[in-house]
Amino acid sequence: MRKQPVSSQPPSLIPTLTRILHAAAALALLLTAGNAGAAAVPRERQHLIFWQGTDQELEVFKIYGREAGPTVMIIGGIQGDEPGGFLSADPYADIALKKGNLIVVPRANFKSVVLNDRGPNGDMNRKFEDDLPHEPESNVIAVLKSLMAESDLLLNLHDGSGFYRPHWESDMANPKRYGQCIIADTSEYIHKAGSRIVELRKPAEEVVARLNKEIDDPLYKYHFFNMETVKDGTQYPEQRKSATYYALTRLGIPAFGIEASKQLPSLEMKIRHHVLAINAFLDIFGVELEQPGISLAKPVLGYVLISVNKAPPVAAAAGQTLMISPGDRVEVVHVGASCERGLSVEIQGFGGLNDLNRPVEIYKPTAIHVRQDSSLIGQIHVVPLREEGKKSPVLVGENRAAPPRRATPATLDMLPGTAAIAKIKEAAMQDATAGGVLGFLIEVNGKAEEIPPGGSIDVVRGSRVKLVDVRTAREGLYTGMVMNLRGFVPEALKDRNTGEDRGHTADTAWDMLPAFSEGRKGAVYAINAEIGKRVLASCSLRLVQPRIAQIKSASAQTKSASVTLRYMNTTRTLPLGSRIAIPTGATVELLEIALPEPPDLTGLRLTLAGHPLPAKLPQTLTMRNIAINLAVFHGGVLIGKITWIPQ
Repeated sequence: MRKQPVSSQPPSLIPTLTRILHAAAALALLLTAGNAGAAAVPRERQHLIFWQGTDQELEVFKIYGREAGPTVMIIGGIQGDEPGGFLSADPYADIALKKGNLIVVPRANFKSVVLNDRGPNGDMNRKFEDDLPHEPESNVIAVLKSLMAESDLLLNLHDGSGFYRPHWESDMANPKRYGQCIIADTSEYIHKAGSRIVELRKPAEEVVARLNKEIDDPLYKYHFFNMETVKDGTQYPEQRKSATYYALTRLGIPAFGIEASKQLPSLEMKIRHHVLAINAFLDIFGVELEQPGISLAKPVLGYVLISVNKAPPVAAAAGQTLMISPGDRVEVVHVGASCERGLSVEIQGFGGLNDLNRPVEIYKPTAIHVRQDSSLIGQIHVVPLREEGKKSPVLVGENRAAPPRRATPATLDMLPGTAAIAKIKEAAMQDATAGGVLGFLIEVNGKAEEIPPGGSIDVVRGSRVKLVDVRTAREGLYTGMVMNLRGFVPEALKDRNTGEDRGHTADTAWDMLPAFSEGRKGAVYAINAEIGKRVLASCSLRLVQPRIAQIKSASAQTKSASVTLRYMNTTRTLPLGSRIAIPTGATVELLEIALPEPPDLTGLRLTLAGHPLPAKLPQTLTMRNIAINLAVFHGGVLIGKITWIPQ
């Protein structure tokens, strides 16, 4: 997916440039939308980033299906204290579509999500009126309106209090509550003097019916909530400033609020209900997709790449201490974590809410906090030391104790004390050797690996290899050193390749240039630590094919593709296109994949619920509580899929 920063305009200039920003955002979106007349030509996924590195950072994902169809916009996080909404939107950014298109904005109000606040500048969902006076989020709202104009359906995801009921049942279940309902502004809307009738009640009630078939507890059943916002006597006039009202009345597209209750017993249940509702709407409106799975794994910080005074970055693990000189400009240029979205970096006491890719001068001890949404997932200590001739930075030590939820300025001033600094310096002296490159740090499909100089690693072709860092005997030992994967040029550096590949990920099935491989055979590629034209050290990346015993050609009799799997002590071979019922939570072993002749394996890819799987078999998976597809791609073309139905 192409990641495209759209604007880096700092929010402080917005008051004087509001109209220009609105027009620019709309124009940028129109340009990226492409030519509607070329719908038959597959378009590239797009990852747009507006106001990157600021409190208003806005990520937008555009996913295009192989077949033309309607465009559905999904908004989450417009109110940051409703995690069921933005965590439900998140997996749709990775979805694969057969038909139709998606525009996904998982965290519309980034600042409110990070602060776990409904709206630090007021409720953003009350700022979509036509003549909106200047607000801090005016530029974000302008982008959202432009995206709505590209869409045929809007779904706005929320977590509401209690349980909506048309009639009073209890204090938590009555007409004044918002949880467990599908909200619309009217039953049907006549747009532009009768030119089009927009139906709302019919699709909403169909979604409610489908949802309730999947929900056993009567308290958690869904209802249709018609706010009658368009009527003069509505009880909810404030909703006329909402995103759904704008989309319906100004653009003439159906728009719905999907509400899960804040009183549901688990976050997983909230996400499941949101996903069921979203998928029902997509099906009704004709968008065909691979269903995303629900993952609530605890986010883990692996490392951050930190550049000091624009020098090549160093990799720091959670709990380590970075020693610098007072006044050094520290910049976090990349975060390596188990999660990809919702990440922010805050340099305590010096920077802002999000300091990722923002140089910050540091004069006293502090900490770099890394968060996913509002949760702290790790921190790096930063200590300025006044010492003549000291080369900065120096990175030492590792504290594996869980970091505190918040650090106060008093704590930062005391961290570390004189005794702790002495221990850090002593550790630095013990770590230092005669100098040189000690290892090459990479990630293969998210798994950390280290290759020694002169060594090699076998990687299944099609794996994703991230270049992390070069480990040296002493941080800052080599000035101007780059980590260069020969034969790989990051997309972002196509026009200005510097050889510095740290922080970039290579798709080994598509991104490698065989002309730069060993013997020009496209199998062995060098990873170098270089300064200018001088190679300090090198290791090898060897691309290997999946073993034929695991992924083989189909038999001459069938000439068909099939998948062999084992669960509950039963082994089955299924042709692609099959459906199979598997008990929820069951362990499933994926054993073999048979392809039609000839078995050219270089372009083989597997996905489960839209997420890539390693091509190496066998591997063990767990059956989820929603229907998922195991899809087999070859050369970028879908060969077929097996649908797993929870039992």
